[in-house]
Amino acid sequence: MSTPIQTGVDVFFLICYSALLWWLWRLSRAESRQSDVTSLQGISLTLVILSVSDVLLDTTRYGQFDSLLNTLTAGMGMVYIVGACLVALFVLLNKSDRQRSQALQDNNLLLKQEVERRQAVEKKLRQVSDSLENEVAQRTRELEDIKDRLEQEVLATEQANKRMTSIFDAAPNGMLVVNKEGVITQANSMVASIFRCAVDDLIGQSVERLVPNEIRHQHVTDRQEFQDKPSKRKMGARRDLFGARFDGSYVPLEVGLHPVALDGGTEIVAAVVDISERKAYEKRIHERNEALETSNRELQEFAFIASHDLREPLRKIISFSTLLQEGEYGEFNEEGKVFSGYIVNAAQRMRDLLTDLLAYSRVTSKANPFKRVRVNLLIAEVLDDLQLAIDEVHAQVDVAELPDAIADQVQMRQLFQNLIGNSLKYHDPDRPPRIRIAGSEDDYFVRYEVSDNGIGFNQQYSEQVFEIFKRLHDKQSFSGTGMGLAICRKIVQRHGGTIVARSKENVGTTMYIELSKQVGSHEES
Repeated sequence: MSTPIQTGVDVFFLICYSALLWWLWRLSRAESRQSDVTSLQGISLTLVILSVSDVLLDTTRYGQFDSLLNTLTAGMGMVYIVGACLVALFVLLNKSDRQRSQALQDNNLLLKQEVERRQAVEKKLRQVSDSLENEVAQRTRELEDIKDRLEQEVLATEQANKRMTSIFDAAPNGMLVVNKEGVITQANSMVASIFRCAVDDLIGQSVERLVPNEIRHQHVTDRQEFQDKPSKRKMGARRDLFGARFDGSYVPLEVGLHPVALDGGTEIVAAVVDISERKAYEKRIHERNEALETSNRELQEFAFIASHDLREPLRKIISFSTLLQEGEYGEFNEEGKVFSGYIVNAAQRMRDLLTDLLAYSRVTSKANPFKRVRVNLLIAEVLDDLQLAIDEVHAQVDVAELPDAIADQVQMRQLFQNLIGNSLKYHDPDRPPRIRIAGSEDDYFVRYEVSDNGIGFNQQYSEQVFEIFKRLHDKQSFSGTGMGLAICRKIVQRHGGTIVARSKENVGTTMYIELSKQVGSHEES
């Protein structure tokens, strides 16, 4: 082979060596993966093959190195072989380094993963810690709120206890608290004053200590029965109770009991009232009632005497005075006739007065039992009795549908007769009298109204017209004793009702009557 061709081949091999070495340098600089390591091995093997091929080619073709160029060519071939061996050694060493690097990378990757895992765990732990801290903080706040509420409740309870203790001590009644064994556990100053001792003397004592000796044994049984079936007992449920004071005296009492259920058993709160003054007052009232009953009996006897013993002399005075006026036993002069007329008129007024007094006293003393009264029928009978007086003044009487009443029929007849008679008597002379009677009822009362268009009176006298012997007009203008409306009020009061007058001068008067159904039903039964 000619020298130029040899040179060209060597140049070609040089270019190949340079390219492969540059490629090796690039691969060695890169962080190769496993496939890159395989490429390095392939390139290194190619260099060795090329180097050996070049040397063998040069040896077979050149028997000797007879020229400088050949010598250089052979030297270059040896250099190529040495370079290829060095490259192979580099590749082998680099493979070990790369394996260590790969292991290190794997370890780094595992370490990174472990770090990331730990970071994730730490993040979760921080989140859990933060959550726990928030929960602990919230729970702490809740506990603080509960603590504050408990403190407020404790304070409120203490204040309530103080208040209740203050109320208990300041109660106007004596107060005792007795446990299920019958031992007094609490007492106030009022009950101590009732039993004439100190509060400390009562605490720890058996409640039977406050009961009279003769009934203590029975009181133990009664108290046990009450403990077994506790219930509220109002004040005054048993009126005849007495307590034993520490000085040995007895005091009349009223006791109210209130059971209080507790975990340890039922305790009894007893309210104790000293009724000594009331008993004394009741005794005085009883004595006064007896005195009044005696006085009423005397008045009734007086009324009986007035109606019988006094009416007989009056009857004789009237009779004989009338005979004298007739002239059968002599003639009077004008003055004698006037004076005898005075005697007759005075005796007649006295007779009417005694009759009205008797009727007033008999409202209660000679009363009849209550029964159902058909008020419309009763008024019809009254109007029949007053028919002459009605016709005389041309009166018009309108009677509405009236409710029945449970009453004394005789007294109801007298009531309406007096009221209608007053309307006829006190009519206005300038207009014909008109009388209207109406009524109504509910569950508790029956009501009647008797109104007229008479002369009326000033409303300021609405109470005085019901007083005994009270007259608003002189005897010359209107006859009467002044007892009619007094009798009406007493009849109404006996029936548990009221009567009220409403009047206006020259307009008329209305009498409002209200009778209780309960009183009537009670007397009827």
